[in-house]
Amino acid sequence: MSRNAGSSSESSIPSPMRNLFQKSGSQAVYEMSETKKACVMRIDMPGCPESDLTYWVDDNNVHFFADEPAMPEYENTGRKYGGSMVFNPESYNVKKVKVKLINGVLWITVPKIPGKNASIDVIERIIRY
Repeated sequence: MSRNAGSSSESSIPSPMRNLFQKSGSQAVYEMSETKKACVMRIDMPGCPESDLTYWVDDNNVHFFADEPAMPEYENTGRKYGGSMVFNPESYNVKKVKVKLINGVLWITVPKIPGKNASIDVIERIIRY
C-alpha cells in the first residue's frame, strides 16, 4: 500500500500547524492510499455532520462539500470544506465511488478497473466559495 499525505512539502500549499492535542496518528489533514483494488482518500472535516455532505461525480472527477455548523454563541461562523479529485478513467471506475462521512472524517473509495495498471497521483484543486 502506498501513501501520499497532505501536510508535507509535496505541494505549494502551506503545512497546517500541528495539532498539539492529538496524541497519535497521522498529522496530515488528508491521506491518499492505494490498495490492490482501490484508491482510498481520508480527509479530516471536523465538525461536519454526515447530513451536510454533498458529493457528485462528473466524468472522471469526484467533487465534495460540507460545512461545519455555525455556533453564534461562540462567535464561530463554522468552517467550509470542499474540493475535487481527478482520476484516470482508464484505470479507475469513478462511477462506482463510495463516499462516507463518519465522525468528521470523509472517506472516498474509488475502485480500480480490474486488469489495468493504476497508480495514484494527487491532483489538488482548491475550491473557494
